[in-house]
Amino acid sequence: MKPGSTPVSGGEIDLSVAPVSLFVVANSFSGKLMSPLFTMCVALVLNTIGFANYAAVLPQVRDGVGISEGQAGIAGGLFFLTYALGSPVFAALTDTHNPRRLYFIGAVFGVAGGLLFPLIDGSFTSLLASRGLTGLAMAGTYMPGLRLLIETLPRERQQGAAGVYVSCLTLGLSASFGLSGALDVVSGWPAAFTGAASCAALSLFLVYVRMPSPSVTQATESVLSRFSAVLRRNGVTAMLVAVAGNSWEGMAFRTWWIALLVYTSMLPGNGAFKGINFAIATAFVGLLAMPLSAFVARRAESRARYAIISCAAASSAIVSIILAAVVGANFIVVFLITVVYVCTIFADAGALTAGLLVRVPLAERGAALALQSIASNSGACIAVAFCGFVLQSSGGASSAFAWQVTILTVGAGSAVTAVVMLYLHRKLFDQEPQGKEVS
Repeated sequence: MKPGSTPVSGGEIDLSVAPVSLFVVANSFSGKLMSPLFTMCVALVLNTIGFANYAAVLPQVRDGVGISEGQAGIAGGLFFLTYALGSPVFAALTDTHNPRRLYFIGAVFGVAGGLLFPLIDGSFTSLLASRGLTGLAMAGTYMPGLRLLIETLPRERQQGAAGVYVSCLTLGLSASFGLSGALDVVSGWPAAFTGAASCAALSLFLVYVRMPSPSVTQATESVLSRFSAVLRRNGVTAMLVAVAGNSWEGMAFRTWWIALLVYTSMLPGNGAFKGINFAIATAFVGLLAMPLSAFVARRAESRARYAIISCAAASSAIVSIILAAVVGANFIVVFLITVVYVCTIFADAGALTAGLLVRVPLAERGAALALQSIASNSGACIAVAFCGFVLQSSGGASSAFAWQVTILTVGAGSAVTAVVMLYLHRKLFDQEPQGKEVS
């Protein structure tokens, strides 16, 4: 078994397949157009439209609803809170309930979240409810969708199909920014929410029409007992802290990135860039980060695994310091540095997952992934809300100093990851079997 893979129902997920995922998906056209793999990948991308639609139109939402930076941060963080709380619940339910039915519940949450705000009610309260429901929708469609796909396929196809499905999250994130930005241009920012609701409804219809209803294999152990077993493994708790640090930085910056570009475009000398739709302009960056993440994951398949991850995380923290220093510079300079920053933020994401999974045996990896989801989304929830309050209390979104403090706060997440990984490298180096998982 390769260290960058995780089993699903007797197969393995190869976490290094992200760069070729688009090729594999496209290749499905040469076979059966609406195969289970193609169907579930399309459904995943459709459901992910609601992931970043809020961040894509955040400046417009703030102006339209009249909320502060702190309130905007709370709304953004609530998505990750409900995602963090819902992920282990829905993941556990797939062991005892039909994943197709669970998927329907998740998709309905997505439709409700998109329609509630601003179509039914444009208040801050409805915005909170909308983001909370959308987070539950992501939790209710992602893991049940993966389980549905795996249960539908023969064992020999499970590994490759699951790897492609997981990697399509990055594609969905880029699509979320791009489509939300385009809808904003055509119909205004409310369309970014109703568009996400429409995409969630389309995914529900697609799965209902194209995916069968599989039988369920009952789990033999409780979820809590599996969680406890994973947490007792040497180095796992530290790995979860590192995962939370990476997500702290990644999701906080993704949420506030568009707002930062809007601020920069309004500075003297940058007026020519005011008319750009930054959600569309940044949609491609996720695709740039995919091969870099795969490269770092490959390089990390060695006894120096944690040192390599530490270097990747430290490079991201360094770029955050550079970005904070030039936040008031020429727009092109700031934009290019933010692109580099996003790439470095996600460079160690795949390696972190593999680094966690090699600490646990085969039978505990599902629980390890659930704990990773909790750590990741909890870190994102706290970061998005906290950075909003930092921005507000430091002078607001029109203050260069406030943005500098906020960016440094964001970058602190990778600094924590770098320190934790260096600690694990020194502690576990002699115990780390090259290219093998813990047994």
